[in-house]
Amino acid sequence: MICPNCGSSVPDDALRCPACRAELDVTMRIPKLDGPVWCEGCGSLIPLDSPTCPGCGLPNPRYVEGAEKSAPDSSEEALDSERTHAIPRIESAIPSDPEEGATNVRDGLPRTRVFILSLLIGVLAMSAIVLLITHPWDPNAFDTKAKTEADTSMAGFPGHVSELQGQDKGDANQGGEVQSGDDATFDKLTDVHSTLGQIASAVDDNEDLFGRIAVTGSAEERAKGKSAADDLAIRCSNLIDRISTIDVSSGTYEEDAQNMTTLGSWLRNRLDALCEAWKTDVAMDNPASQKDEVESLLLNSDGASVTKSYKSLFDQNYEDWKPQKK
Repeated sequence: MICPNCGSSVPDDALRCPACRAELDVTMRIPKLDGPVWCEGCGSLIPLDSPTCPGCGLPNPRYVEGAEKSAPDSSEEALDSERTHAIPRIESAIPSDPEEGATNVRDGLPRTRVFILSLLIGVLAMSAIVLLITHPWDPNAFDTKAKTEADTSMAGFPGHVSELQGQDKGDANQGGEVQSGDDATFDKLTDVHSTLGQIASAVDDNEDLFGRIAVTGSAEERAKGKSAADDLAIRCSNLIDRISTIDVSSGTYEEDAQNMTTLGSWLRNRLDALCEAWKTDVAMDNPASQKDEVESLLLNSDGASVTKSYKSLFDQNYEDWKPQKK
């Protein structure tokens, strides 16, 4: 660096000239470089060879007609003190407000995806409410009819009813007759009598099957016969239990209920002997070699048929003991 006071060569970072002791920490004026200038009006860049601003048309203060492009204007320094340099204009990235009345109509409408999603949510919510109200998985969820058994013996109808009738049944049953306790008991005993006859017929067929295949039948055939006899024994036991639940407290059909129990006991005793015979026969590997033992399975110690005696008792009284309406 050259000292502006004495012209001595001074280091660039020196604050004072070592020769004349002049202060060097003053702000130095940086000469302007030759080249394009910024328009003072609009801030556009004006080439040196252009007499006016291409943006706003103001005259170029540094333009000299006929002068070389590289040569600076002689009046440059004189104009620098009076020139006001405008800051270049920077375009904003934020869009300007739309003109009044130019608002996009679609801005106020929901998007198609939002509309479809809202519609789907509404349909699902409505479906959930309908299912909650209708209870399709439990049709009796809102059934208000009484289901508790009631003792009607003090109301002139002996027995119990499991469901109230009349008003609870709705218009379809209004004016209909209410079944009395005795009528309900008669219907149940009649059904029991019919079921006993069906089981007895099936026992006859199973005993005939034992006589045919107990000795000569295959192991599979004999096993099926035993299984059928066991099923009949279970049905008969359940039927006897059912008879004990029938209400005969009025006394009208008490004897009929006892007769049904007796018929069921004879049938069950016959089945017990038949099931035991099947059990012994199925356990034999070769029943044909033990024919005499197989044939004696349904006989008592006196040589009489066990099943035949119970069958005779049942057949003799079955029709006579059929319940009669009283």
